[in-house]
This record gives sequence, C-alpha cells and structure tokens, in this order.
Amino acid sequence: MKKILILVILFIFVQLSTTEKVGLALSGGGARGFAHVGVLKAIDEMNIKIDYIAGTSIGAVIGALYAIGYTGAEIENIILELNWRDLLDDKVDREDVYIGQKRWKPYANFNFYLAENFSPMLPRGFSSGNTLVNKLFDLTFSAADIADFDEFLIPFRCTATDVLSGELKVFDSGSLHEAIRASISFPTFLEPFEIENKFYIDGGINANFPVEIVSNMGADYIIGVQVTSGLKEQDELITLIDILDQTVNFKINENVEESKAKCNILIDPALEDFSNLSFDQKSEIIEQGEIAARKILKKVELPLRGDEIKNKPSEPDYVFLNKITITGNENLSSSKIKRFLGLEEGVGYSKKQILAAFERAYNVELFDYIYPRFEEQTDGKKLIVKLKERNRKKLGINYTYNDRNQFVAGIILELNNYIQRNSKLLFNLQLGNITEVDLDYVKNFGRTMGVYFRLFPHFREHRLFSYNENHEKVNSVKSRQKGITGGIGFFAQYAVNAEFFAFTYDTEMYRDIAEFEEKKFRSSGLGFKLYHENLDDFMFPMRGSQILAKISKAHREYYSDVSYNKFSSKLKLILPLGENLSFKYQFEYGSYFDSDDVQFDPFLIGGIDSFLGLNYNEMSAPIYKINTLCLRFRLYRELYSDLQYNVLTLGDSDVWLPENSIYHGAGINIGYNAAWGPIRFAAALDEDLESYLYFSFGYEWDFFEFSRH
Repeated sequence: MKKILILVILFIFVQLSTTEKVGLALSGGGARGFAHVGVLKAIDEMNIKIDYIAGTSIGAVIGALYAIGYTGAEIENIILELNWRDLLDDKVDREDVYIGQKRWKPYANFNFYLAENFSPMLPRGFSSGNTLVNKLFDLTFSAADIADFDEFLIPFRCTATDVLSGELKVFDSGSLHEAIRASISFPTFLEPFEIENKFYIDGGINANFPVEIVSNMGADYIIGVQVTSGLKEQDELITLIDILDQTVNFKINENVEESKAKCNILIDPALEDFSNLSFDQKSEIIEQGEIAARKILKKVELPLRGDEIKNKPSEPDYVFLNKITITGNENLSSSKIKRFLGLEEGVGYSKKQILAAFERAYNVELFDYIYPRFEEQTDGKKLIVKLKERNRKKLGINYTYNDRNQFVAGIILELNNYIQRNSKLLFNLQLGNITEVDLDYVKNFGRTMGVYFRLFPHFREHRLFSYNENHEKVNSVKSRQKGITGGIGFFAQYAVNAEFFAFTYDTEMYRDIAEFEEKKFRSSGLGFKLYHENLDDFMFPMRGSQILAKISKAHREYYSDVSYNKFSSKLKLILPLGENLSFKYQFEYGSYFDSDDVQFDPFLIGGIDSFLGLNYNEMSAPIYKINTLCLRFRLYRELYSDLQYNVLTLGDSDVWLPENSIYHGAGINIGYNAAWGPIRFAAALDEDLESYLYFSFGYEWDFFEFSRH
C-alpha cells in the first residue's frame, strides 16, 4: 500500500504531451476482473485516449472488447447480462440433444471416459469451453476479418502459456476469439486450448499483469489495473479447488509485484471482499473499479481523444460462405459434420444462423468443442470449422433400487466411431434381480447421415408376479428372453426417428417358487417404429412432448409359433402453466388386435412409471389404454412434486375400446433429480381406497425401449 501511495504522489502532477502514447495493462483475476469495466467507464467519461491495450485472462476478454470498439458502458451491459457460470457449463439440455442420441434414454448414474487401455481417466478440465469460445466469436464478430491485432481501433495483445514448454505466448495476430480463449484457460476449470498444434493455458502463469508487454508495444506511459487476488491463508484452504487455486496462484503472484513497479499509474481497486469466483457480485465489483479509477485519474492529466469517435466496425447482415473446411476430425467424416451443421457453400448466412448451426452440431454430443473461424477471400469468406472429437470410449455405471427390494447394478460401455466411422456401439450388462445383456450397434451412412443400420442382439431374465383380487402376490415365474433385432432407420428434420425392423426372439417361462408348467415361445416378424421427443428433461420435464409408436406383425409360416399383429404407443404432452408449474397429459395404448393368446409377451401394467393404484406389473391384457392427468410443481431447483390421476381400461378383443375392466387411481409423487441418480417416492389410492407406496432410486427403465422389437 505504501508503494501505491508513493506512486500516486509521484505522478499527481504529471502532464503528458499529445505525442506521447498511453498504454493500458489489464491483469487477470477471475471475477475480480470485472473491475476493469469500471475503470474503462471512467476512462470513457474522462475522454482519455488509450493507444495500446494488453490483457491477461479476464483482462484479455475485457481489453479485447474495448480494443475493437466497445465502450465501457457497452461492456458493462454484456457482463451483467451474461451468466458466467453457464459459460463454463457445456452440458446440453435434453430438449436440445440431437434426435439421433435420443433413441437411448439416460442410462448411467456416473460416466467415465476411458484411456486407450480402457482404464478410467479424468478430464483435463471441468469444462471444454465450447460455450465460451462460441460466445467469444459472437462478441468479436465485427473483428472476425482482422487478423492483425494492430489494425484494431486500439492495438491489442493478450497472453497465454504454452503448456508443454511453459513459455509465454503473446498473441498479436490470428483469430481474436481463439486468442482470448487461450488466455482465459485457467488450469482445472478450463481445458488447455489448441491453436496451430500447440496447447495453451492461462497467460497469468507467466504474465498475469502484462505491463512489460504494453510497454513493448510502444507505450510511453502505462496505466495498470491490478485485480489479482493474494494467496489464501491456512484456514481458507478447505476444498480441493482451494488447494489447486493456491498452487496456481504461487506462480501468478510471483510476477505481479515486479510488474506493478513498472506502472506509471497503478489502479488497485478495493476487492478484499471478493474472490476469483464472485461471479454473482458483478455490479459491486464493477463499481469498485470505477471508484478506484476516478480517485486516481482525476489527479492526472492525460491525452484526450478530442473529436475522435470510438465505434466498433459494423457487423455484416450476411456472410457469404464460398468454402467450408473441417479441421480436427479423426473418426467422423467431414460430410457428416457438414450435415450436422446444415451450412452449405455458396450461401449467405447471418451471424445468428451460423452460431445456431454450431450449437446444433455440438448437440449431437460427439464433440468436446466445435466453433467457427473465418478467412477472408476475394469472393467471400472461407469458413473453417475447428473441432475436437470427444473421447470415443465411455463407461457408464448404473444402479437402481426400488420398493420391491430389487437391486440391479451394471455397466454400459459406449464406443463412438470406434468400430467404424459414423458408428455407435452400446454394450449393456445388468446383474441383480434382473439379468440383462444387450449389444446395440448403429452405423450411420456418410453424406446421407439421416439413414442408419441397426443390429440389436439381446438377453433378459426377470421375475413376473401374479396377484389375487386383494392385490397380494400369490405366485411368481421367471421369464427369459433372447433374440435379435435388425433395422434400417432414418431421421426427419432433426425431430423424428423412424425405423423399419425385422426381429426374432425366444421366450421361456419357467418355475420360480410355485409349481409351473414350463412354456417356450418363438416369434419372428417385421415392424415399424417412430419416435419424437423434445422434453426439456427426461426425468422431470416441465415442457415438451414425447411420442413412441411401434407396430409389428408375426406369422406362423415364418419362424414363429404364433401369428399376431401388435401395436403399442405412448404419448406425453407437457404444457407449462408458469415458471414452476406444468400440466401433463399422458396416453398409453397397446393392442394385439384380434389375438388374445399373448402369454409370451403381454402388456404389463402397474407401478410408479405406469399406473398409480396398482402394484408393479400387477395386470396384463392383450388390449389396454391408460389416460393420465397430472399437475407438476417444481418446489425447489431439482425437487419436484406431481398430483396425478389416471384411468386404466382393459380388454381382450376390441381394437380401440377395451370393454372388460375400468380402474381408477390417484396419487402424489415426490422426486429429486440428484446428480447421482433420480430419487422418487409416491403414494396412491385406487378406487376402493386401497393404498400403495412406491419408491425408486436410479434410472429404473428399459434403456433400449426404442431398440427392441
């Protein structure tokens, strides 16, 4: 503090001639760096002319925007509108997931990426930075054509650290949004960023306060804004993040004091009450920067801008793409990636359309990041699609437990583009009260990405209970089914998945506890299925719709013991009534039409996911229909509650109006969408006021419902 006071006193009477150049150095500091915005607002209001800018990390973000023409007030609006935590969250919302991925339901409580030897591996950072780099492209779009940073309205530099050599990298040219992304790659939070085959992390490791850099640009006098946090005390080192942050800060703080001494004017806002992660206190931090800048700058005479007008270059309404090239793909074909993007050569697109295309491509969940870069050409722009493919191998751990004392645990191995290009393989092994083995292989076809081939061999063994009229278990048998399904499918307009399929399977029902005559069935046939979904969340959606319909036919003459026609469908429609209230209508219908001998593969009804007011799989019939009405409340963040009423009708011969029995049920469902798996409790009454209690933990459903016959 004593040094700062001496510096202020020394320069309080300094006057600069109009020919001398003023440089601005903006340090890194995480959320504390929002104070830079307050300093820029004060500089604008005092009409001070800045000739050079250098920034590190958050200082690079704010300094770059100022250099290309944003005012301090405009940058403040950007900072306040952005949700900075969301910028580091690359998770894709369920409703935005590509329809090709929605063929499979959520299937794992935890996921791990696998190394080449198939051992679990940790990521290189909590975020790949896809959302961040595309937002930086959005904000710097007006300067996308400018490769030389000296040609900005204010010449600019930013720093990064080569993660292999440890050397400082000063960016003075290239793509601005890439340079900023490299500079802001704080270790552990953001993955190192690749530019021209080199990987970079946060510039603060070597030059967190780039005073010398702005001096080398030609500045005669340097205004430095220092927002770096000091080292934590022992009682502040509580979490792993605290330790990692402290480790990095040793190096960062090492070079700050030396840089502070080289400043002609040092602005050191009072940020003791804020940390690098105080992203929820943006306004307060900006205000502290403005207060500190006014206090010091009003005592110093600096060159003024005069009549110069500082405006960023205008953004074009449309960008004509005369060429599109893909870089970074190893296992995905360029034609498929272009199909994901939906952009074509020889067509003009707005910035909004380009960004939407890259978001759409990221939503296929095959990339760590995918973002655009432009190169100017005589007859338009060359769009360079820069991407990094996700690790092709992933292992999912799944476990469930329910009110029926059933515990099931298993693994799901996911291989993307591993067997062949443009392919996906899922191997599922479940053990416990249910034994299941599935292998789901899908191969997409190159440029016609919307067409695919599926092969699905499967095995499943589970217990079926029978109940008396008092809803009590009286018997049980075991059902074992093995078979294979193959299909040709296609996607339509990124919204519908349709598939023609052929199937064959054997079902064996055998003694479990009570005496039971063993039965075996074989069925083979053809079918068609259709799937649509745009739910905002699979477990507790608050808006959206879902449709699954299947129709199939088997005949005795073609490797089948029984001839039948089968149709099943599920419709879910959820309409938001407010921010935390939705109405859900759900309809299920299944029919074997004129066939009533379907012991080998009946429609099973009852339970928390089927019908409140019956035990799990308590009833079966060749024809059924369920109508469900529900009010869903979001009580707090991931805590939900449903008030539900459902009506079940059963039959054995009529196609559309089952006539035998009608059942009513109503209940309340409480659910929590936990990170380790959903937890649900439900209580219900049937029409005779008999009570039912349900409990479910984990993803307790058939992950491969669409894949099956």
